[in-house]
Amino acid sequence: MKGYVFRKNYIRVVSREAESGDDSLKRDLLGILDIKDELREIIDLAIIMKGESREGMENIAFKGRTLAMIFEKPSLRTRVSFEVGFTQMGGNAVYLSPNEIQIGKRESVHDVAKVLSRFADMIMYRAFDHENVVELARYSDVPVINGLDDVEHPCQAVADFMTMTEVKGDLRGKTLAWVGDGNNVLHSLMLGAAILGMNLRAAVPEGYDPKSGITEEAKRIAGENGSGIDVMRDPREAVKDADIIYSDTWVSMGDEAEKEKRLRDFSGFQVNRELMSLAQPNAVFMHCLPAHRGEEVTDEVMDSPSSVVFQEAENRMHAQKAIMIRLAGLR
Repeated sequence: MKGYVFRKNYIRVVSREAESGDDSLKRDLLGILDIKDELREIIDLAIIMKGESREGMENIAFKGRTLAMIFEKPSLRTRVSFEVGFTQMGGNAVYLSPNEIQIGKRESVHDVAKVLSRFADMIMYRAFDHENVVELARYSDVPVINGLDDVEHPCQAVADFMTMTEVKGDLRGKTLAWVGDGNNVLHSLMLGAAILGMNLRAAVPEGYDPKSGITEEAKRIAGENGSGIDVMRDPREAVKDADIIYSDTWVSMGDEAEKEKRLRDFSGFQVNRELMSLAQPNAVFMHCLPAHRGEEVTDEVMDSPSSVVFQEAENRMHAQKAIMIRLAGLR
């Protein structure tokens, strides 16, 4: 059987006979390391595309194409940024809720991948389980993008580094301080910071460390690029003289049953005016949202001139547009 893959402004016929889904033309973004060698280029492209969009330049790279969006977790930013971004590029985005698929339960990951590959030109999957994302990509004949899972959030990280570049310029040698949970966002930021030659200091409570394998890999890459990755307990130590301070919710989706325990364990990890005062005078504050004001961050920080939180949120769309363009081989 023959199928069609959109690539470099033309339709190229490729074989879909191999059930493994292995196709030399297909590229996936399952984690930051999938774009290790072109992360800076994607950031630069996102900034260029943002400028083009604001100037009213037309971009119809995905005219007549379809993006399938699988959601196991609800999201404001992920759905709107992907749907609006793909639509702006002339395409059509289809939202698939948990009730419509129940991937891995009502229908196998393999079968979902094979069916969607016949309908869509690209798949975005926001999942609970990283292994399902990997399996979907394995059997899909079209590019798969990780819209968040329990291990990484690569699209968020690309938008974050785009935002940092806009406000700080060259990121090499800059210091990013993370204050909070050792979660999926931190995993992607650690790897991305290491690739870009940034220093990252993560202050996390005991028992909430990032995955050791990811930490070690980030340290290895950082060593090659002359920077450092450190995990510590003291938020004040992490924030001292930092250029960027980053926080995230202490209670992520799926952790609600642990809320009271987490609020106790994260006592002292709030980003407030006092903690921000230890950073560089021109330091900026970032948060991937949604924020629980009064818990991990105070209103005075969220709404301060140093906060670039909503610029960061907007950049999700521009970063993802650049990612989709690169995975399709269009620019």
